[in-house]
Amino acid sequence: MQSIEEKNAQGRVVVKTCFATDIIYLIFHIFYAIIFLIARLDIMSYINLGSIAIYILLFFLLKKGKFAWYAYICGLEFIIFNILATIFTGFNTGFHFLIIAICIVSFFSTYFSRLTRDVSKAVKWTGISLAIYLGLFFYTVFNNPYYALDKWVFITLFTFHATLLFLFIGIYLLIFMKYAIRLENKIINESRTDNLTRLPNRYEMFNYLDSITDKNGYSLAMFDIDDFKQINDSYGHLCGDYILKELALISKNSSKDSFVARYGGEEFIVISKVENDDKKAFDLVDEIRKAVEGYSFEYESKKIHITISAGIEIYSNNISINQWIENADKKLYKAKESGKNKTII
Repeated sequence: MQSIEEKNAQGRVVVKTCFATDIIYLIFHIFYAIIFLIARLDIMSYINLGSIAIYILLFFLLKKGKFAWYAYICGLEFIIFNILATIFTGFNTGFHFLIIAICIVSFFSTYFSRLTRDVSKAVKWTGISLAIYLGLFFYTVFNNPYYALDKWVFITLFTFHATLLFLFIGIYLLIFMKYAIRLENKIINESRTDNLTRLPNRYEMFNYLDSITDKNGYSLAMFDIDDFKQINDSYGHLCGDYILKELALISKNSSKDSFVARYGGEEFIVISKVENDDKKAFDLVDEIRKAVEGYSFEYESKKIHITISAGIEIYSNNISINQWIENADKKLYKAKESGKNKTII
């Protein structure tokens, strides 16, 4: 299921793309108007004027949010214009290149559709565009174009359409790539963030520890909530979630220069650079303990007193990360056994 944020983002992409496309197509037809007028292609000039009128009208549809109607009318005009242009000016002018663009637009539109991502529709449009393309090719093989063009005309049109096709592909792929990168970054961020507390999760914590090339001078503290099971049993798991979220905020605010992560359940990890200073390591974590003890937790008009216990281990002797965490966990266990609401280093 897509989130509301993702749907809104897709909607914005569709709106911007539709307006940009309409402006670009209008500019193209103004260019055609100049070429057809200079080359005295009267019939194509009249057809092109009709296309300009259609794209001006399409602006009003877009402003009213009629994107489905816009897509149908725009697509129909696009196909009919390029078929007629190829018949009247010949295959060498390159109007047939633009038929290829239908495939790109159909898959792009399918991906960014708010309603469905029915790939079969994009495949059908690809089949239709292929049929039109081959039909135009065989028609021009056995029939001469209506107009005998000067060399400069078909060279100009062919160069324009070849360039246009590559730009068209490049722009649509760029839009898709930017959107895909944004989603990829979001997914990466979500995979490294605890959904409840919005703190880095265990996976990101290990990434962070791996990124520290010289761990000497760093401390790792593990703390958890005293009697958390009893709190869940007495007030419910929603209350437990509330406490975990509040505890995450307290931890971040109390240790802004440290890395704070949710290790799992009610357990949290704090990693700090303390330069082998035991007192500094202790004070940093005990500040969190004191802040939690003095905080007024209130859930559904009920005040709840919360305390935490913590164990701290300063890195030494090239121990493994797992051993480092285990040593901190053992000291946390000692804090629990010796009365709770304590910090042991």
